[in-house]
Amino acid sequence: MKRFFALKLWILVSISLVFCDTAAFAIGNKKVVQLLTQASQLLCNGDYDKAIKTCDDITAIDQNCPAAYYLRGFARRYKKEYELAITDFTLAVKIDPKYAAAYFGRAMSYAYTRNYDNALADFNAAIAVDPRYTDAYINRARVYYEIDDYDKAWDDVHKAESLGVSKDMLYKGFINKLKEASGRNR
Repeated sequence: MKRFFALKLWILVSISLVFCDTAAFAIGNKKVVQLLTQASQLLCNGDYDKAIKTCDDITAIDQNCPAAYYLRGFARRYKKEYELAITDFTLAVKIDPKYAAAYFGRAMSYAYTRNYDNALADFNAAIAVDPRYTDAYINRARVYYEIDDYDKAWDDVHKAESLGVSKDMLYKGFINKLKEASGRNR
């Protein structure tokens, strides 16, 4: 399971590099791209403090690199520094309002702090940018579950399923909890 998580994390982080690659190469700044790759690797290896430091180095070179703030927010979220993570994800979406993953990261941070209204707003924003963002639907369903809005939770589960979400153990566990709480099978 840990190996699968690390692979999934690496894929998500690698995708985030796209948001600075073009800009960094356009201005001839290969150093930013190298540091983004390094920060991604550190994040995937669980070395959050070094990932944060590397992102700090990136923002010292290019303060308009949304991926640096995204990666730093991700590292801070894993350190349970949710308010700092929210700040970083906010900076990322200010620079790039179409950065669905940054809205998602901020939504998750809000959800961890039980700020469900803001979490829902950011899941909605992520979905508005990328209507096929299955993780946003699944995690928005979990927030709806937490606030006892089971109909909306089921709607998001169905949407995620229609988009081909896998039936891993965590997902099945959530569905079982939703069935029990809502008194429904679907």
